[in-house]
Amino acid sequence: MNGQEPRESPDKFVPRGAIAFFALLIFLGLVIWFGIYFTMLARS
Repeated sequence: MNGQEPRESPDKFVPRGAIAFFALLIFLGLVIWFGIYFTMLARS
């Protein structure tokens, strides 16, 4: 131990691919959910 804390690199790591994937997954889930929702509304 030299008493120094491990400093973070100046460029922060941002997982853009994972963020885009999860956003797309949420969007797709909402499209499916609203599709089923409006289909059920139309039937009633």
